[in-house]
Amino acid sequence: MEASSENRFNLLPPGLRFCPTDEDLVLHFLYHKASLASPHHSSNSIIPQLQLHLYNPWQFHGRALSDGDIHYFFSTVGESKATENGYWKDVLMDEPILCSATGDEVGIKKYHIFFVGEGGDSPTPIQTTWVMQEYRIYSYLLDTHAHSPDTLPKQESEFGLWVMCRVFEAKDNSGRSIFSYEDDEDNESELSYLDEMYLTMDDI
Repeated sequence: MEASSENRFNLLPPGLRFCPTDEDLVLHFLYHKASLASPHHSSNSIIPQLQLHLYNPWQFHGRALSDGDIHYFFSTVGESKATENGYWKDVLMDEPILCSATGDEVGIKKYHIFFVGEGGDSPTPIQTTWVMQEYRIYSYLLDTHAHSPDTLPKQESEFGLWVMCRVFEAKDNSGRSIFSYEDDEDNESELSYLDEMYLTMDDI
């Protein structure tokens, strides 16, 4: 069910924090959501389902589950990432998500940056400080009815229908983006982008 602007997902009660690890997001929240038989079946998760293309990143407050300025919500694989005012750009930097108990790779985390302007039609899209981390779970983990946990077929090229999204602003004290993304495969600044991103998440 699509969350509205006036619902129970606004903010956590005073004194409570929502600080899940990457493993928590994939193996607990995303696993239970993706295990549902129908994409339209609602769950009792505290994290809402949103249609990504309907909202700019500054509009998630009051709609997503928010811990301060960090916003969490479910979306679907293949959901349009173009909004009314801009688009989310995949910066092609994927990070594997590992199970701490077994060391197995259970999913991936993809990084997106929000640009103001029209997709490929805009000659000068403007990079913002908004970052989205998109978590995907491997579909072999969801097929638990036909296999025992020890014999699950690992088809790591296939993902479940749902994704978990975490959106936040990556900026310094002056309000500027902490990194500069260059759409150039030969540009070495992409490495510094990842370094800055990890430092930001440590601070969060």
